[in-house]
Parts: sequence; C-alpha cells; structure tokens
Amino acid sequence: MKITVFNGSPRGRHSNSHRIVEPLLEGAREAGAETEEIFLMEKDIRQCMGCFTCWEKTPGVCALQDDMADLINRFLESDYAGMATPVYGMLMTGLMKNFTDRFLPLATPHIHRHEDGVFYHEGRVKRMPPQFFIANAGFPGGGNFDMLKAYYDIVKASGQPVVLEIYRNCGEALDVSNDTPPHLLENLKQFQEALKEAGREMATKGAVSEETVEQIHMKLISDEEYMAGANEYWDEQLDQS
Repeated sequence: MKITVFNGSPRGRHSNSHRIVEPLLEGAREAGAETEEIFLMEKDIRQCMGCFTCWEKTPGVCALQDDMADLINRFLESDYAGMATPVYGMLMTGLMKNFTDRFLPLATPHIHRHEDGVFYHEGRVKRMPPQFFIANAGFPGGGNFDMLKAYYDIVKASGQPVVLEIYRNCGEALDVSNDTPPHLLENLKQFQEALKEAGREMATKGAVSEETVEQIHMKLISDEEYMAGANEYWDEQLDQS
C-alpha cells in the first residue's frame, strides 16, 4: 500500500502542515504502508495557461514541460492521496491551487450533470485514489475553514471518495519551543498519537473512525491563551524591526 501526501505550504519541511502530516504517515508506516510526503515548493510547477492543448491536440498530456506529469503519475499510483495546505486568504495556498489546476489533463471537455445538479467534466482516467485533506490555520476558531470545506464538499459530490478531513486551528501552537507550556505539550502529544492512529487505520481499514477524527480535532489551547501568545510574539518581532 502506498500513501502519498502533497504538501502545499511555502514553508515546506518547516511548515505546520508537515507537523501534521509527519505523525500521520508514521502511523501508516507502522501498519506496513509505504509513505511519501512531496513538498510542492521544491517542485517546478508552472501555472495552467488555459490553452486546452491537453483536451484538443494531445489528449491527456499537458503542453507545459515541468514536474507535473511525474506528480500526477505519483498521485494516480497511490492507494491514498492526501493534500495538505495552510489556509491562505480563507482558502488554499497558491502552490496548492496551481497544483490542482494542473489536473486538467485528467478530465475531458465533455460536460455532465451530477445527480445533485452540479456540472462536472467527464473524467479521463478509470481510477482516482481515495483522498484525504489536511488544513491548518493560524487563527483560533473553526470559521477559517468554511471555504475549504465547501471546496472539499464539491470534490466529494463529484464521486471521489474522501477518507479523512483534518481542520487544525491554532496552527502556530504546533511549533514546539522552550517556552511551550506543559499543558500544551501534553495536548500536542495526544494530538500526535491521534494522527498516528489515523494513519494506522487508513493503512489497515481504509477508513478512519469517528472517535479518532474527534481526537484529532481536540482543543489544544484556549482561544484567549493562543491570541495572547501570538500577539506577544508579534509585538516582540515588530519592536526588533
């Protein structure tokens, strides 16, 4: 079994997205899965030109010569494919948007109406791997994910199986330092154990239990404590600039 995650954070290996992905994939490896995390910032991914060459002149093949052909193959060859992104402008990062835009060769120009009344392009490939989504936001609360949830709802409505959605608020609390309070360290330990369990369940059962999903979305820190810490940090940074 192969589980692949495409990380769309510009901070790459130092990102909070990676801090969520890493224990999840660790749990999957413990269950015998082969795993890979691909950092999109390290890849050459050009912007879709909207030329429709992949529909008209070379069906299924993009006109741009960069890393996307290989990335699409790695996506399709996976048993489960995940996308991880921080929330930028209430949605995904530009890196992740470019990446998803470049999946156009996997569709044909023919339009179909889904039973829910939404219109889609016909798929070109026979199999799309079940997907999972990871998002984190630097704000407390849950409203920062509303647009991403709406996006993923459309993905699910199109018939693509989705096995897990993770929406992690207070993202900067994941970056442990010498100043991290003990109660937060203990909560982070429980959070990471829940992520490992999700990876194990995905690899062995093909699904993640409601109990594990609930544990993943546990409250790490109070809104007030998080805001106070974040504002104090930026006050210090601005004073030094």
